[in-house]
Order: sequence, then C-alpha cells, then structure tokens
Amino acid sequence: MIRRAGLAVNDTLGPAVVPPLAALDGFDTRLATDNVVSWGGDPDLYSRFFATSIALDRNRSTTEQALAHTVLTLASLAAWRSGVLDLRQDALGRLTESLESGSVADAVLASALGLHAGELADFVHCQAESPFGWPARGSGEVVVARVGGFRGLGGPWTAPPASAEPMSSDGDYLITLADGEVWRLEADIFGTRLSRAETSTDRETERPVVPPASGAWPTRLAVFDTSYLAWLVLGQAA
Repeated sequence: MIRRAGLAVNDTLGPAVVPPLAALDGFDTRLATDNVVSWGGDPDLYSRFFATSIALDRNRSTTEQALAHTVLTLASLAAWRSGVLDLRQDALGRLTESLESGSVADAVLASALGLHAGELADFVHCQAESPFGWPARGSGEVVVARVGGFRGLGGPWTAPPASAEPMSSDGDYLITLADGEVWRLEADIFGTRLSRAETSTDRETERPVVPPASGAWPTRLAVFDTSYLAWLVLGQAA
C-alpha cells in the first residue's frame, strides 16, 4: 500500500451526504470556494463542512435566511477546517466571539469543524496552547500529518527527505532532501503547506529564534531514508 500525504483528522472521515447549499443573500458561494482553493484548502471538505453547518443552522432557526454574521463565521470555520492555514486566527476569533455571545448555536459551530458541541470549549482551550490542539488527543505519540511524496506519484519531491529542523514551536520546519533541496513546512491540525526555502545564506539570515515550547503539545518531524514522506508527530505532554 502506498501512503499518501494527508492529515490524521481527515483519515477517519467517512462518506457524507452533503446537503445542497441554497443561495445565501450577500454571499457568493462559488467565489468563496474558489478562494479556498487558491488559499490551499480542499474544496470538497469546505463544501462538506460549510453546507452541513448552514443546513443545521437553518433547521434550528426561525428565519428563512441565515444571518450575515453566522454565514461569515461558518464560512471561516469551514475554510480553516478544509486546510486554509492563514484563516486560523480569524476562525478562532469568530468561534470565541460566537461562543461568548451565544449568537450561533454550539452544535452549528461544531458541525463546521467536524466536532461535537460538547467538544467546542475543550477545542478552544487546546488551540490556545498549540495549533495542533485537539480534544481527541489520546495517549502516546500520534502522527498528525504526512507531507511530501514522490513527484512521480503526485508529490513535490524528487528525493527523500534527509533531515528536518524546527523553525518555531508552532509546526514550522525546514526540510532538507537527500538531493540538497530545502523546503519549508507550515502546519496546524487542519492543514499543511510546503514551499521551497530560500538559499542557505538567506535561510541563516531570516531564520527566527525558536521560542521555548509549552511542553503541552510537542511536535517533531520524522524522516526516513526509505520514504518520500515526512511524518509530523505529536508527542506526549511534558
């Protein structure tokens, strides 16, 4: 069996019957989906979580149209859940505000993230500690993402990863391949982004100082000379 790049939170997602998404006043669904794709998200996951949460909100609401605030909140959450890394702060801000104000039902917010309503408070707490915070953490080491892959099979690399070094405590790594190419990995619980790093001189100049990790959600990037994948591993809390 050939292992592909992917995220653990998506590995257990089964088939879903996605409800049709009716027109939303003042919201261009097609443009939003196109934006998700251009920002690195998965359009199928976005449609799944956005449409499901909108349908649930409509079933619980006394109004025919979802409020604009609700639509934007669910769109942001669903886009982040689909893998758009740069929307994490916006999505968390909207989620926290909605929970505090009660403007959107917990069950609706949870459905946009693939969670149960009872897990939301714990999720927000976990995310305050780490981009990899997740209620269903479990015990022991857990692989949260597989990145890279052989270019001939749809991946980005022509050589296996040889080493990885952290750039921050939040899931940023520099990966050096066996052929000398250097790549940067950015990641959180819902998404990953690989890009070519700058030259070695620029890397030494621009590399940030790694801040002390809290110890609550330690990560490491495991590489093997027999695999074109790199494995992002969540370790046990210190």
